[in-house]
Amino acid sequence: MKTLLLFDEHSVAAASGVMFHLNTATKHPANPVLLPGEPHHWDSLCVSWPGTVLYSPRDRKLRCWYTGMDVVQTKDRTWHTGYAESDDGIEWRKPELEQAEFLGRPTNQLEPAWKPYFLSTAFENPLPDAPPSQQFGGYWTETRFAGEAGNWGKSMWSKSLAWSPDGINWTRASTAYGEKPRAPFLDISQLVHDPADPDPSFRWKAYGQIFVPRPDGSGWPGIRNIGLAHGSDAGRVEDAAKLVVLAPMAGVDEEVHFAAVQKIGDQYVMLFESDRFSKNPIHGDLRLAVSNDGKDFRRVHPQSTLVQTGPKGHWDENLLVTNTAGWLEFGDEIWIFYFGCPNIYNSWPAQYAVAPERRGSWFAPVYLGLATLPRDRFAYATGSGTLTTHSIQIETGELWLNADGADLPVTLLDDSERTVAQGALSGERRHGVYRKVNWPNRIPPGSYRARVGLTNETRLFSLQYQ
Repeated sequence: MKTLLLFDEHSVAAASGVMFHLNTATKHPANPVLLPGEPHHWDSLCVSWPGTVLYSPRDRKLRCWYTGMDVVQTKDRTWHTGYAESDDGIEWRKPELEQAEFLGRPTNQLEPAWKPYFLSTAFENPLPDAPPSQQFGGYWTETRFAGEAGNWGKSMWSKSLAWSPDGINWTRASTAYGEKPRAPFLDISQLVHDPADPDPSFRWKAYGQIFVPRPDGSGWPGIRNIGLAHGSDAGRVEDAAKLVVLAPMAGVDEEVHFAAVQKIGDQYVMLFESDRFSKNPIHGDLRLAVSNDGKDFRRVHPQSTLVQTGPKGHWDENLLVTNTAGWLEFGDEIWIFYFGCPNIYNSWPAQYAVAPERRGSWFAPVYLGLATLPRDRFAYATGSGTLTTHSIQIETGELWLNADGADLPVTLLDDSERTVAQGALSGERRHGVYRKVNWPNRIPPGSYRARVGLTNETRLFSLQYQ
């Protein structure tokens, strides 16, 4: 079953009398779902990014890898990687892993044998012949100082690929990206396996933030953009010829930080962090972009947010950051786990602070929250009119509409715009939201356009066909 998401006027061949809107996600009432530890814990300051939340159907378990730091202001304080588990995504456990202690007590902190800096992203191995020892993969950030220790301007960075049978015990496999100085280094935060890409060297796509110098040269290392690396396998990726795939937009954001991409049907959908870092306090929310090839993205409703910051005084009032998996399909819903910061989390990143050691990430808390949408309801069309899709290949005659409203007449057109069939929604449903279109006669396999009639009381989010 193929899926076609309806984001905006660019998603369809024609639209008359209809308007497109982004569908804002609903925040879970139990937020925040994962909190920092107690004052004597290693993660007492924050449950922070980079972090990944995955759901494994194999054992029906949600896993979260996150970056944490203790709240006590000591000279050698730094970020470490933690691990948590959940059965429902709301109640989380921090198991004692016997890999690292803090103040003489066991923790849920991960400490691999080769001593990387932190885990940038984790993924469940998509290869069908993967051995049990490689159920999970991850890119770990590694760094060293090429000159004076502590001089980050002279630091060298790389990403190593590691495998794990359980997400807890990790074995390094290779240097997957780098080694490079900080400024031209693509800080990869997500890997996408894309076996359908016709170019084998793009079967693995790696997305992350890349610094682009400011025109006046100020504020080293520059302004964050979203970049792309790629390879034929996860063990080695290289920068794309067109490195930047999403840049800040004048009047909307000053920088774009973390991003995560998933492929839905033939579209690549990006959830990204849109930031106004020079403000005090800073501000950032989560927005959408889409691409036909995974290499060049356009924004969807640039002025609208998919996940909004919270109201004044709330834990997520100031800044939102996506987890590196983007979202999960959980039952009939889309679950978006995100990191949130309160108003006091300001003067960050380091180049906006009075001094680097005074940036907000060293002093202010970070939490993990959850926002939800019904399945495939990222955006919708409504109004009194019609829309016509681009050509879709229908082999079995099945067409389903993800829609609200009682009456959405559907006309199927061939490539010459001739009417092939006219149908209506039935009571049969899939995933709680898709409603099957009934045709009076059998539809022969072929390439068709679907024309759907809408009113002000109806909303159309997406289509599925087979």
